[in-house]
Amino acid sequence: MTGFDSHGMLLGMILLIPLLGAVLVGMASRWPNLRETGSVLAALALTFAVWSLLPGALAGERPELALFEILPNVPFAFKAEPLGLLFAALASLLWVVSTIYSMGYMRGNNEAHQTRFFMLFAVALFAAMGVAFSANLLTLFIFYEVLTVSTYPLVTHKGDEGPCVRAGCISVS
Repeated sequence: MTGFDSHGMLLGMILLIPLLGAVLVGMASRWPNLRETGSVLAALALTFAVWSLLPGALAGERPELALFEILPNVPFAFKAEPLGLLFAALASLLWVVSTIYSMGYMRGNNEAHQTRFFMLFAVALFAAMGVAFSANLLTLFIFYEVLTVSTYPLVTHKGDEGPCVRAGCISVS
């Protein structure tokens, strides 16, 4: 593991962008236009950051970021492998598209708890980026669990007792 280098720092930024987006969305909860603008800007920033790793990956670079050791010789670390980068590139691009779609859907149907939805959507993307760039199974497991927990409220967002809760239980199991 290389610790901190410029590309490794970019991996760290890729993880921070969705979290910062979630915080921005939460802070703008009273102003729907600002909330949704923040969500779209975070999605665009993430897409730009992930896609900026592609030229280096095509040249054979494998950026790494090791933050700390969870256990002896088991770091909490990230690495941009080609398959993970492909997943992250597609997920980040789809975040832009689905955020724009969700804005119209949520407003058009006067959905309740829109701020919560967009915040958890950003947290789910944070977890997806963690899954995509995990350097080992323990880091992958941690982010997969975060992904599971953060998507449950998205699946059950409507709040109907029957179908939504049943679908949420299926998604968690």
